[in-house]
Amino acid sequence: MAFTHIFFVTFPAWGHAKPFCILAARLVKEYPDVVLTLLLPPSILKKAEDEVEEQLREAASEEMRKRIRIITSFQMTQAGDPFAAIQQTISTYPDFYTTIHDGKSVVCATNGTVFEAVEPPSVVIMDLFTYPQLKFTKSISGDKIPIFVWLTGKAASLIRLFGPESLGGFGDMTAKVEAEAARLGVTPKEIGDKFYNETTGKVIKLAGIPEMYDYEFFPQDLPFDIPVSELFKGSYSFLQECDGVFAVNTPDFEGEAISAIRAWLTDDLKKEVYAVGPILPLGYGVKGQSDRGATDIKDFLDRMLETHGKKSTMLISFGTIFWPPNTAYLEEVIECLISMNFPFILSHASPFAKISDVLKEKIRLSGIGITTTWCPQQYILGHEATGWFLTHCGHNSITESIGSGVPMIAWPFNADQPEGAYELDNAGLGIELLQVRTGEHAKKPLRRNGKGAAGTREAVGAEIRDVVASCRGEKGAQIRKNVENIKNKFLGSWETEGEARKEFNRFLGKYTDLRVV
Repeated sequence: MAFTHIFFVTFPAWGHAKPFCILAARLVKEYPDVVLTLLLPPSILKKAEDEVEEQLREAASEEMRKRIRIITSFQMTQAGDPFAAIQQTISTYPDFYTTIHDGKSVVCATNGTVFEAVEPPSVVIMDLFTYPQLKFTKSISGDKIPIFVWLTGKAASLIRLFGPESLGGFGDMTAKVEAEAARLGVTPKEIGDKFYNETTGKVIKLAGIPEMYDYEFFPQDLPFDIPVSELFKGSYSFLQECDGVFAVNTPDFEGEAISAIRAWLTDDLKKEVYAVGPILPLGYGVKGQSDRGATDIKDFLDRMLETHGKKSTMLISFGTIFWPPNTAYLEEVIECLISMNFPFILSHASPFAKISDVLKEKIRLSGIGITTTWCPQQYILGHEATGWFLTHCGHNSITESIGSGVPMIAWPFNADQPEGAYELDNAGLGIELLQVRTGEHAKKPLRRNGKGAAGTREAVGAEIRDVVASCRGEKGAQIRKNVENIKNKFLGSWETEGEARKEFNRFLGKYTDLRVV
């Protein structure tokens, strides 16, 4: 049988790869003549294997599993360093892609699994942060194999980070850095993130987001440095040189921003744009998800359901990287929840997470809290006991929360999170915490209300008490109703006549030989 071979390339970020793992499982279940190769860094290999296995759990087909080839091209030499992994991915990519392009068998560098030869790729889908890999792919394949960029993150944020200045974006940041370096007679590395971090109080208007001052995009001090200019290097050029874009966004939630992306990429750059979000497991929001072996979490939620009732519990998670730099603010939030008898799960998966032994013991003794270094987020959000999600507002977290009908409390840090938090609050889908801001400009007035953070633990405590009261009152009930309305639209996106399904079918019909279902 001749296969349609889709080759996917990501960089070290699980949030970017996870939606594609779900999509890959959906494709092999629906099409017997598709095979997918996922080239991932070793740091997320096991997560990807587990995610695919979970999505194919009910299919129980070894043949399907074999058609999703999850591979690494190198072994990690500096564990926990994502930027070292990026460099290793770049250096090992030429040999790997040449082998794939020539239709030869390949070996996973991490676990030694041998994958038999298949047809060369029909389509290549690449993360936006893999420009060097795009250049090499084109040097081998020319224009014979279409290359699509995989865009994850909030649609408006994609415009902000990579779009033209006329739409509120930075424009070509790499070109700006290089021009400034040439003017000053220094290296681009010495310029660093000047153009990204510079704030002047300028008003920024992004599609679908109310006006914000430029400093509002940096609400928190961070416990680490993000070399944005280096990370984004080539991203603007990638969008100029690719054949099209997969935006993991949904028009039901981000319609105005998606329209702006189309106007920019399709009308101006003549690129195909396919909005294929939300990418969630089939049945998500309707049937329960697996607890992935987290029996302590399952037992806790079952107990909270019995003792406190439905929608009584709050999940607190800042993802796998971010963590509040001022732990006193987090401690204040936790102590308020305990004093107000509001059950919670505190996930501290970040390598930068700090929780004192005193706080851990206080949580344990409360009887209504539990801490964990890993949590099955989809399972927790889908549990009857879960009523609220205190989140950093990463795109996947927002998508999973809405898909579960769970309203949010926003505590954003950086990247696409600040504007995502504001939109949730403005759209009546959540409540943004403002007093928890610790960044350099935290005390400056917000565009929306002219108020700044007080910079005290007492102010944080007063705010979280007001928020908890709102969660339990009429405001919380209305927010939940709003989220449920969006959830119902989400759940139809991948049905036969759903927008995401139609978008993806449009792609399949043009670029593959697969029979559209």
